[in-house]
Amino acid sequence: MTNDAQGVLVIYTGGTIGSLPEDPQDPLSPLVPKKLDEVMSRLPNYDAANSRITLAGSWVRLATHSWETPVDSSNMTFGDWQSLATLIEANYDSYEGFVVLHGTDTLAYTASALAFMLDNLGKPVVLTGSQRPIAETRSDAVQNFVTAIEIAAAKSLGGVVVPEVCVFFRDHLLRGCRTTKLSANAYGAFSSPNYPYFGHAGEHIRILETLLRPLPDGPLRVRHELESNIASLDIFPGMSTALLRNILTTRGLKGLVMQAFGIGNAPTTPEFLDAIADAVEDGKVILDITQCRSGEVDLGLYEVSAGLLARGVISGLDLTPEAALTKLAFVLGQEPDADRAADMLQIDLKGEQSKSIFNIHFPGGEVAGEGEAPVSTNQATPMVEGRRYDPTKLQKALLRVMGLKTLDGSAGKITLRAFLDLPEAGQHPPAEAPHFLGEGSKMYHPAGGPESIFFEIDDAARQFVSGSSSHALTIVSLAEPMRWAKANIALVVAAS
Repeated sequence: MTNDAQGVLVIYTGGTIGSLPEDPQDPLSPLVPKKLDEVMSRLPNYDAANSRITLAGSWVRLATHSWETPVDSSNMTFGDWQSLATLIEANYDSYEGFVVLHGTDTLAYTASALAFMLDNLGKPVVLTGSQRPIAETRSDAVQNFVTAIEIAAAKSLGGVVVPEVCVFFRDHLLRGCRTTKLSANAYGAFSSPNYPYFGHAGEHIRILETLLRPLPDGPLRVRHELESNIASLDIFPGMSTALLRNILTTRGLKGLVMQAFGIGNAPTTPEFLDAIADAVEDGKVILDITQCRSGEVDLGLYEVSAGLLARGVISGLDLTPEAALTKLAFVLGQEPDADRAADMLQIDLKGEQSKSIFNIHFPGGEVAGEGEAPVSTNQATPMVEGRRYDPTKLQKALLRVMGLKTLDGSAGKITLRAFLDLPEAGQHPPAEAPHFLGEGSKMYHPAGGPESIFFEIDDAARQFVSGSSSHALTIVSLAEPMRWAKANIALVVAAS
């Protein structure tokens, strides 16, 4: 049986899969990536003369492209990601799928970056590599490589086409932007801690089609712009605030992935929070993810993260470190405005996170005292990256009033009531009013800095917040004269 379908393009960047001792006479010399021929010569059923391979009883066209100088993946750069995306774009109409041979150290970063850059991708792009070189005994390279080709050639072979950037390693197929490297040595090196594997390779390859993203309704679009002036930082106990401030004031820095404790917690000292606040005020985007292997950030659930949220830090939800960094680079490459970029970062773009957060922003204001007129501000429900809030997918809604202080800056009790779309609320609207969102109190102490009050407003959001209308927020003081820096309604929805 023959098959003359479009076939697969193998792109070789280097890495362990094609490495051999630097000195052929010294098997103990350091491993370095060699030419692609060294890899292809060990591929079973590969007919180099006719550029094809036998898979499941069929011939599949197999073309190759190699980096001019193959590299260890530790040397991968943003420019290499852009070159890969450009190469796939240039060959997109000529092949049914692509396999990228890559070193394992930064493979998850490249997979995540390509997932964001390749918009409207309708064909498989499968990244793989190996923990031992293909020329060594007990290497895992052949199984990974051949299976990746078979997944990429699914259209020719009558299998399930995976229209995504994905990673195949050992027995599992993972979404590229959900992949993280779990082990430096094990053959099962990669994991997808917050999303199921959507393929398994045993005697047969089985794809869980319900987990795949739908086929796109437009042509491939490659977004090449990436912002490289970003950083990633692990928070640790006893961390020097001076170190944090030095990093945040680095010349040209546009954004930071902050890997915090647990569900996004960090120190609450005034010095730490002031450094964060100054960076956000200076236009830097700070994305908070967890240091834990699994789980998600929930800013504001504990006091030790409420201060971050009040100062403009945004939630990375359940992003992997690799997806968080590459998403930050991608979003800032498309959207240089920090506020708009912050909103875009909280929206699921490529299946990289389990939820999206749509924010309705309201500016700050003040109430001069009990009995004064309420403050109303109007903002439209957002649409981010062509994605509009869908009320049917709402999981949770929060009103967050942040940067609260007494009007004269002295210590005192702040008590407020909030209403949605009730500008006629008057001086003392009742809590029983249908547009009532919540009531809360905080003691303000100047030494402790601004306070925040959060309400869960699920029922009100389901009843009153649509995907297209503008909304008014009314805040009434029931105690001390007060002011606040900003407020927002966060609409948490299930990712599509």
